[in-house]
Amino acid sequence: MTLLDKRAFYLFEVSSCGGIRAAAEHLHINPSVVSRQVRGLERELGMALLERQGRHVTLTEAGQLVVEGFLAQRRLNSELGDTLSRLRNLQSGKVVVSVGDGFVDSFINHVMRRVSEHYPDVLIEIKTGIYYPREPHEMVASDEVDIAITYGPISDPRLVVHSFERGPLCALVAPSHRLARQDSVSVTELLQHKLIFLPDASGSQQFVNALFGAAGQLATPAYRCNLHSVSRRLACAGIGVSFMTAAAARSEVNAGLLKAIPIDHPMAASSQGNLVRRVGRRLSPAADYLWKLMMAMQ
Repeated sequence: MTLLDKRAFYLFEVSSCGGIRAAAEHLHINPSVVSRQVRGLERELGMALLERQGRHVTLTEAGQLVVEGFLAQRRLNSELGDTLSRLRNLQSGKVVVSVGDGFVDSFINHVMRRVSEHYPDVLIEIKTGIYYPREPHEMVASDEVDIAITYGPISDPRLVVHSFERGPLCALVAPSHRLARQDSVSVTELLQHKLIFLPDASGSQQFVNALFGAAGQLATPAYRCNLHSVSRRLACAGIGVSFMTAAAARSEVNAGLLKAIPIDHPMAASSQGNLVRRVGRRLSPAADYLWKLMMAMQ
């Protein structure tokens, strides 16, 4: 049996999550399954692949070599599939794309409709939400997804990055909220209200945290959720202030459910989105078409 089978995949997940139980939760399986697979691989190799450091586990030197080999093999498999698809001019296949929750509406309206017409037999798998333990650009670098669209500055030599302007960061509030009558709001004034935050791993939340830090303020959220859509719904209920661009909340703003109040701070005047794919990755015809459509997303 090859070493680079599913057992190596479980080892990779354990190293990414920092533990067997965390990896099992991420994969939605029983921890005993992960533990049994890793132990079986260790027995076959005759050496330890994991070592415990406090409450977490890390890869041994041998474990690191196995994971690197697994990732290299997965990359080769992806490239082979893309190349064969291109050579045979297949109109079927699969494209996996990671779309930040704040970009979902634009992606469906401006990209998916046209892709479904041009490549009706291609399976498009969409991953969204706040990811753990890997952010979307890391999933692109390891060939877990073909293309990702993310929020906030990013610089990674492994990736082709197309950045675009998303507009000013705004405070989103219900029309009945006290801030809804204002043309702008200061960072200090925001601290007087209940704030809705996303996980700190989120690119948009990192931008919000940096904004409060630049203003010399420490913000404590009243609510925290892991989806932009949930954050907007909480704001629509009038119980707090959410943070994103007006474009990300276009549907609710146009429907009169939310008011987008610009934040009065130089750092909030503009924000950035990114479209990323791995350097050297030859995209399949369908993935290449999807990439070109996403380049024109707003």
